[in-house]
Amino acid sequence: MSSSRRDFFKKLLGTGVVVAGIPPACAPNIDPAPVLDVPMPGDDGIVALVVPRYPDLSREGGAVTLRFPKDSGQENLLVMHPTANTYAVLSATCTHVGCPMGFDGKEAVCPCHLSKFDLEGKVTQEPATVPLTQYVCTYNAGTQVLSINVLDGDPNFPAVVGGKLALTFEEFPDLQNTGGMVSGRPRGYGKRIFVFKLEDGTYSAVDSVCTHQGCTVGFEASLNELLCPCHASTFSKTGKVDPGGAATIDLKTFPVTADASGVVVAIA
Repeated sequence: MSSSRRDFFKKLLGTGVVVAGIPPACAPNIDPAPVLDVPMPGDDGIVALVVPRYPDLSREGGAVTLRFPKDSGQENLLVMHPTANTYAVLSATCTHVGCPMGFDGKEAVCPCHLSKFDLEGKVTQEPATVPLTQYVCTYNAGTQVLSINVLDGDPNFPAVVGGKLALTFEEFPDLQNTGGMVSGRPRGYGKRIFVFKLEDGTYSAVDSVCTHQGCTVGFEASLNELLCPCHASTFSKTGKVDPGGAATIDLKTFPVTADASGVVVAIA
């Protein structure tokens, strides 16, 4: 990617001088949610929080940021308590320029440039344009335990079974076409992956977690590459990082096999 094109996308995404026409500013009375360090959960993917132990979360309108071990590959989570026995969990990094998120009692708010997101992660106020990831959580009012499943996925996307993700051509016909792509969050892994049929007829599967600050990359058709919305890092369809951007490490990749019926991705 040329430096001039990269600079254009940096400005478009708010990492240069222009931020969607809005000058940088701090959100009044909004700070990033307090950080709570937690270990990665076991095979069930459940993080269980006894809510009364955490004053910043137990009060209505409160929130905490769950921070996982650095080498876990799990993004930080914003856990919010809007009302009574209602809780919501989103990814905790703003999709604009990667700032840590706060909570105003009703919506997730970025303290850096005032981007706002509803409790499902949808953008309600720009400059951010990419939604936050929503995580499944359940609250037991009797035990006061909030359970968050970090390995849950998209309801209409196949699950990882025995360490394998099977994508049949019948269900995903685009994978038969050169340049075809499928993406989704498989249950049992919890993070979005991309599977491509490359120009030489082989397949690649790559993770969506940007290696710079952990934002979620998306596929940008105009570039034919993966683009991080936070700092404009770009990656090839095989996960190779383009030089000159904020990221310097390739995306995580997964082994892929294919036969006449479909594609199988080994998820580890």
